[in-house]
Amino acid sequence: MPKRTLAAAVFLSVFFVFRIQAANVSFLVIETGLSFEAGANQHSELWESGLFDVFFEAGHIASNAPVLRIEANPKGEFPQEALDDLKEATDGGAEYFIIVLLDYDASQSPQAISLQLFRIDPYEKIFEQHYTGKDFSSTREEYDNVKVVVRDLVSRLNNR
Repeated sequence: MPKRTLAAAVFLSVFFVFRIQAANVSFLVIETGLSFEAGANQHSELWESGLFDVFFEAGHIASNAPVLRIEANPKGEFPQEALDDLKEATDGGAEYFIIVLLDYDASQSPQAISLQLFRIDPYEKIFEQHYTGKDFSSTREEYDNVKVVVRDLVSRLNNR
């Protein structure tokens, strides 16, 4: 009987330790420079998939808003076009909100990528990083690169 009790205690303590570290994260991918009539872009879909995969692998709870396409790069600290998505994330219990801004050129590839990590309560931007877009030899190579970038973002969230 004591072995069962010990095993149950170890299991529950491990379970609760990992649950305490999990954060509720919501993210939004914003596209600029694309025609409003154009369909979904594979690069934006790679970013969404990469965000989900890495955050789930790290044990976090992740959700997202639909990809938002706007005319030009937003001005100011937080894009006004994303306020409704932020409110929805807040109402859903998110602790962090991530914006990935993909600025496309005529080749339909992102030429500039911006990541912003916000804490929701108290509201604060806690991280921002800008990257120059690259040409990749395969979709797999690009996806692996996205996951490396997102892992860095997760590490910054875990250090908070």
